[in-house]
Amino acid sequence: MIELFACSAGRAEVSGAPEVIKILPLGHVTTTEGSFEVDAESYKLMQEQYRARRLDLPIDYEHQTLKDVQAPAAGWIKELVLQEDAIAARVEWTDKGREYLEHREYRYLSPVVLVRAKDKKAVGLHSAALTNKPAIDRMFAIVNSDRLPPWGAIPKNKKGGNQVEELVKKIAAALGLGEEASEEQLMQRLGEIVGEAKDLKAKQEAQDQVVANKNVCELLGLKAGAPASEVSARIVELKDGGAGNVEAELRALKGRLADRDAEDMVELALKDGKITPAQREWAKEYALKDPSGFKAFADKAPQVVPLSEIAPGGGKEDKKKVSEETLAICKQVGVSPEDLEKFGKED
Repeated sequence: MIELFACSAGRAEVSGAPEVIKILPLGHVTTTEGSFEVDAESYKLMQEQYRARRLDLPIDYEHQTLKDVQAPAAGWIKELVLQEDAIAARVEWTDKGREYLEHREYRYLSPVVLVRAKDKKAVGLHSAALTNKPAIDRMFAIVNSDRLPPWGAIPKNKKGGNQVEELVKKIAAALGLGEEASEEQLMQRLGEIVGEAKDLKAKQEAQDQVVANKNVCELLGLKAGAPASEVSARIVELKDGGAGNVEAELRALKGRLADRDAEDMVELALKDGKITPAQREWAKEYALKDPSGFKAFADKAPQVVPLSEIAPGGGKEDKKKVSEETLAICKQVGVSPEDLEKFGKED
């Protein structure tokens, strides 16, 4: 994490319009809102940043560069120089800037420094400003950007601390990181959380697409795990076309099964002598209308037809069978069984 300091303790008094001016003292630098360290590494990092950008750093008036308003330059930093006690800069002044300095209308130079949070070391130089109002010096949090909020836009808490810095610490704690977590650690953890959320959302969407189990899909004639669109289309197809036929076939099947069951119960009642052949039609209607009631009736009804008179066909008499009484009478009158079979049958 990088913080931005507009230094009060680090401001330098400018006399005239010198070509080389001190920007930052080496060592421990104290400001109204915190402190940081400046050393040879600070100079090296500032130099690398300056050379990488290949842009002159501005010296404006009253830190107008930070206010996102028109900010004319008083001068341009052309080169950074490491001196025995400070980091200095070779400056090319504008005519207006030189005039202000020579007339002592501005006397102080206030640098805007990028400070690394983990060790409070100055690592970059954003800009500098001519100023006569040290009280406007502020501190900002910045993450890889030169677009800063308006001067003074980041408020202090009741104790004078930086609210943004405190908020970042709270975020780090919420992410399971320590308060001193670096910018890279914060971004890495945030990336992990975003990735986990995307994976969870993708899994949920995939689950929402499967609306039927394997058995249901097979009954619908679809492959297991069919998506919602295919299942819906198949259901609509059955509803619009084939569902009526299936329902009719089901009713017919139930009717045939009921008729068969009724017929079986009637046949059993006939075999048991519980009803006579003349009662068949009535018994069939009764069994179809109330199977349980007919079964209870057949179980409790007395035997009304002797078993000896019940033909093996379930109550259907075999008219070809000759009774013993008829044979006895025929024998008395001299008619043989063969003649009886050939010329006459019992009515």
